[in-house]
Amino acid sequence: MHTLAFIVIDSVSGAPVPLASVEVTSPARPGAPSSIWLTTDSVGQFVVGATDGEQLLISIRRLGFLPSETRIRPTQRDSTFVIALTPSAAVLTPSITRAEPTTRRLELVGFYERRHVGPGTFLDSAAIDDKKPYDLLSLLRPYLHGCTMIFVDGMRMLGLRDVKVQDVLAIEIYNSNLQAPPQFANPIEGMGHCGSIVVWRRF
Repeated sequence: MHTLAFIVIDSVSGAPVPLASVEVTSPARPGAPSSIWLTTDSVGQFVVGATDGEQLLISIRRLGFLPSETRIRPTQRDSTFVIALTPSAAVLTPSITRAEPTTRRLELVGFYERRHVGPGTFLDSAAIDDKKPYDLLSLLRPYLHGCTMIFVDGMRMLGLRDVKVQDVLAIEIYNSNLQAPPQFANPIEGMGHCGSIVVWRRF
């Protein structure tokens, strides 16, 4: 009998899946329980002992993923297996939100794509309204530094005095160039963390 290591990962992100329930079944193993139950550790791993050529049925369950069943017949050359779980579609509670006809503009400028895949702070019109700012400067003051670069509608600006908060559709806030996409990088950041703020207006 030799030891087999299994690593369970997310098929989309490649991240390990901890605390997954694992059932290992070996129908042909005489004088032993037909199944054993295990749980993946913090790095998505579990270990099983098997004899050469023994058929194993690996069943894995984890909240947020589709159930998985894998049949293997390991040999002496095998030591590690990777099993990828497919995320299940999230079931969302129905909700009612305000229709925002100008969100098409945010799609065109890439706001939603950057919010989905990248770091940073993203405020759409609903989030801005919830904060009830007196003006744009009061809303952004916690994020402003002496070297913060301001972009309005994709263009570099020296300040925000001429931008009314009522005209703002969305805001992107990046603490440093490590977060900012190349088109909104701060050219004077140097070794500091000056960051960038991107403002999108409704027109």
